Amino acid sequence: MIPVNTSKNTPVPPSEIRSEWHPGLLQLLPDAVYVLTDQRISFANPAGLELLKAESLTQILGLRPEEFLIAQHHQTVRQLFEIGKNERIPGPQYFQCKALDGSRIDLEIYSRGFVLDNTPAILITARKQRSSPAAYPIMISSQHPSSRVHEALHHEKEILEMIALDKPLTDILEDVCDRMERLLDNGAMCAISLYQPEDGLLRLGAGPSLPESFTRALSVLPVGTMHGCSAEAVFYDRITIVQDISLSPSWENLKSVASSAGIRAAWSLPIRTAFSNVLGSVDVYYDYEHHPNDDEQSMITDASDLIGLAIDKKNMEQSLEESEERYRSVVTNLTEGIMVIGAKGQILTSNPSALKILKIDHPETSEKTQRYFRRLFTEDGTTVDSGNDPASRVFRNGEPILDLTLGVELQDNSVVWLQINCLPIIRKSGDTVSSVLVSFTDTTEMRATQQQLNYMASYDALTGLPNRHYLNQRLNKAISEAAQQQQKVALMFLDLDRFKNVNDTAGHAAGDALLREVAQRLRLCVNEQHLLARLGGDEFVIVVENLRDAAQVRAIGDQVLQQLHIPFVIDNKEYHLGTSIGISIYPHDGSDVSELMRCADSAMYHAKECGKNNYQFFTTELNVRAQHRYTIESSLRRALNEQEFEVYYQPKIAMHTGQIIGAEALIRWNMPGMGLTSPAEFIPIAEELGLILPIGRWVLEQACLQTMQWRLQTGSDLTISVNISPKQFADHALPGFIAATLERTGLPGMALQLEITEGLLMSDPEQLLPVFNALRALGVSISLDDFGTGFSSLSYLQRFPIDNLKIDRSFIHQIPGHQDSIALTQAIIAMASALKMRVTAEGVETEAQLRFLSETGCHDLQGYYFSPPVTAQEFSKLLARKPA
Repeated sequence: MIPVNTSKNTPVPPSEIRSEWHPGLLQLLPDAVYVLTDQRISFANPAGLELLKAESLTQILGLRPEEFLIAQHHQTVRQLFEIGKNERIPGPQYFQCKALDGSRIDLEIYSRGFVLDNTPAILITARKQRSSPAAYPIMISSQHPSSRVHEALHHEKEILEMIALDKPLTDILEDVCDRMERLLDNGAMCAISLYQPEDGLLRLGAGPSLPESFTRALSVLPVGTMHGCSAEAVFYDRITIVQDISLSPSWENLKSVASSAGIRAAWSLPIRTAFSNVLGSVDVYYDYEHHPNDDEQSMITDASDLIGLAIDKKNMEQSLEESEERYRSVVTNLTEGIMVIGAKGQILTSNPSALKILKIDHPETSEKTQRYFRRLFTEDGTTVDSGNDPASRVFRNGEPILDLTLGVELQDNSVVWLQINCLPIIRKSGDTVSSVLVSFTDTTEMRATQQQLNYMASYDALTGLPNRHYLNQRLNKAISEAAQQQQKVALMFLDLDRFKNVNDTAGHAAGDALLREVAQRLRLCVNEQHLLARLGGDEFVIVVENLRDAAQVRAIGDQVLQQLHIPFVIDNKEYHLGTSIGISIYPHDGSDVSELMRCADSAMYHAKECGKNNYQFFTTELNVRAQHRYTIESSLRRALNEQEFEVYYQPKIAMHTGQIIGAEALIRWNMPGMGLTSPAEFIPIAEELGLILPIGRWVLEQACLQTMQWRLQTGSDLTISVNISPKQFADHALPGFIAATLERTGLPGMALQLEITEGLLMSDPEQLLPVFNALRALGVSISLDDFGTGFSSLSYLQRFPIDNLKIDRSFIHQIPGHQDSIALTQAIIAMASALKMRVTAEGVETEAQLRFLSETGCHDLQGYYFSPPVTAQEFSKLLARKPA
């Protein structure tokens, strides 16, 4: 932008340049420029012709902006030319341009009013869109509404008020129809149809004035031809006008309905979004033959009158006068900065926008552009040397420079960022560059917005700490540098202990305040060489680069534990937290981000298993456990579909007869490559992954089906017990599924017993009792499993309909050698007897245990003394045996 002194160029008198630069300047401008008089195009520069794909000015003379600009609201385009003298609409505004060949392009639009030959005119500058319009909503403030749209704007304001007040959509649509009918004032009956692309149907959204029979016929229409104007308008995405319905093929399938309702004419206009997606149609119906005139169409569509275009075009051609004043007015009113720079670096001329952007008060006081700013610099901060600025380069090589971004430090030390175009102005008498046209746009505000967006993408909004995205970038860079320098990197994964209790008891506002305080304390534990980030929730990460030894990480871990051990005070309430920390080291524990995170996560869970509020380093043993868990997780998702599960059955023995009276269904997983896997390994993981519901339903269905087969084969009243987890019991669909399963398998409800744990009974009784009652209505009994090991309470036994108590194997195992176990078992059996409940002892393994339970009055037995859990085939053999 700073031209160099070039002795090869012959100086040109300033008066000569000032008399020539305006016409040539508009011809060279890369931006499209249009002048509107009487709200129609009266001038366009070559870039404007190219944008609209016009070969000559004659093709576009007389066009209105709404004929080639598309916006979200119909009033938006209109307001471009409803501005007064020397007023401008803050820019840029965003539109789509529809060229003569039908192609479309996203544009930035700038406009302002000025006076041309004593006539009000509008200057529009257009350029290809450089940034997403999502960041700049399409809003134009119209302070000068024209009289012909004043009433429409009044109605629009009231409709917007209804939307702001959250009125029902149906009410709004009906109100719009009513207002359109009043505006048309010709007996029109208006309706609005809504398009649903997923099923290709058009549904009537509103039509308050339509006859009832006609409304029913229009309620649902297929989009296409022969189903009326609305369906055809949406199908072809264009206005559809039918003056006489009885003669129109567009109404072939609805002519009789329209005739019965007295509808004779109709026309419909597609409703579009800002980017031309069709939402439905506006429909106008008449009880007489009618063709909408230009005013009626303009009222609904806000489009220009094509018939009037032919009449006005000739007048526009006659009124077009290319004069120096016109060119000067156009350039003066451009919203972008324009300068013409001479060979010696002097400003030959400039428009007001250039002076405003560069904060130049008196351009005539100096001939050098350098007077108006301190320096130019690129986006990476490098200063542009004098003589290497864009204008000087154009003077040297004669080639234009387009879309160049530079920062300009002005004399008041402020900085503006400019998007610059530099084009050579060639001397008429030869091929030398006489001057350089510099056009530029101030992008400072846009860059600030982009920087804010970049910050939001990399930092946590709650704590201000780097987020997961930034962490991954920084950790990748740290690993790369450590690999080159043979250094180590430590990753510390922090998970707060007992934080969930704060959210549950004090609410999320207190939880957020607590997280901010945690972040502040963690900042005290690190220095500028460390990275502290928040992953989300109550999880944080500390990255230690250039790690010397494990003691350095231990010191940070100790400091973190110490800081978080201090009570937190939020809203005058004291909270006690801790944190479990898992530590992984590059390159010992992993070679990339995901591997280090996984290892640190495993170590963190190990820290929780070790009592919480401590730190643990990742070890080989943890790696084996993590790999095993990962294998189970990945295999568990397909195990049900691959039929890898199998139900085993452990017999239940009646004490007084010694016969098998039932069985407990126990799931086993025949995991490929690993054989039978204990439920203790995969059931907790299935609950975490949300797979316990489909797995539990499968077990229940298989057990009922197999039990019914045994009952039919043996003629016995065999019962089956199935374990139900708390998550299954909380499923409201459980009673219905059990009822359907019993009906499908033919098993009586009294032959099914569900085993639950004591922890389940601690849930809300109001939610549990309906489930209990529904199961009781089916005849299904309930057994309380592992009784005596959990939250045993007589109140639970009184409140809930429990049929059977199952004494945990930990008591039976110590009988008869442990007096406490004997006393507790006797007490449980006596209590159950008093409450008229049956008692089952599980884990019976010896003759001595059997005798004790017989003497104590236990009803049913289960354990390896009789049989371990076996397959259905083996259990059938057990049923065939005669009791000893």
